[in-house]
Amino acid sequence: MLQKIEGELAINSKNPLLAAVNGYTLNIPKNEAYGYMVGAAYVKPEIGLKAAITYRSEIDHDVNYAESMPYINAVNTQLPPAMQLVATQTQEKELTTPKSVNIDFQTGLNSTTLLTAKARWVPWSDFDITPPLLDKNGVALNALQQKIVDEVRLLEYDKDSYMLEVGLGKRLTPKLAVSGSIGWDSGAGNPVSPLGPTEGYYSVGLGAKYNLMPEWAVSAGAKYLMLGDAEGLLAASGTKIGKFEDNDAYIIGMKLSYAAK
Repeated sequence: MLQKIEGELAINSKNPLLAAVNGYTLNIPKNEAYGYMVGAAYVKPEIGLKAAITYRSEIDHDVNYAESMPYINAVNTQLPPAMQLVATQTQEKELTTPKSVNIDFQTGLNSTTLLTAKARWVPWSDFDITPPLLDKNGVALNALQQKIVDEVRLLEYDKDSYMLEVGLGKRLTPKLAVSGSIGWDSGAGNPVSPLGPTEGYYSVGLGAKYNLMPEWAVSAGAKYLMLGDAEGLLAASGTKIGKFEDNDAYIIGMKLSYAAK
């Protein structure tokens, strides 16, 4: 299982809550790492029964964090930007993305109706991004700044997340089938990072599949997500900075498939 990550961040704000990290920049070049996936399944074709559980491992990335941070002191902040002293470093540090457990289930209710269900658990509470320059064990900037910037987590979550979804599929004719689903996602705690300002969601989905000919089929689907209200939190200061309310999301997809007979 291959996973790729990369990212850029620049903090530029007049908000006094960001004084300790204002002017900070971060570049994470593209990084690839491997994990593994294992699972088990039970199938009973005569009634359309299939039950499966899948475990996806944590993935450890050896990330090169390229960082810069202006010094905090009265003299430095009064100088023109080109003359200000800046702490700059590139250092490798491990970043671990979380494991997950997925459960998938389906069973036939009758010859034309299929019940489906899925569940997912991700321990996001174990995940955080703390670049070396902002780590309490990292390079000291100066006495004042190091006291303020003491293990700043740029991104972290309070809770594990859980997802549940139940669906129903119905074949209306030999060529046409329709489906519907409802779902719930717990989110990973509230308040949240401004980088992902929602606390889970409720969802409703509809789909259809039409067999153009024995080998070819076209499928289309749409899902509406009612995103949970949340409060934005600056991990750097632990201060709430805003509210995110009454937000929605829409997902639309289409697929043309071919199955050799």
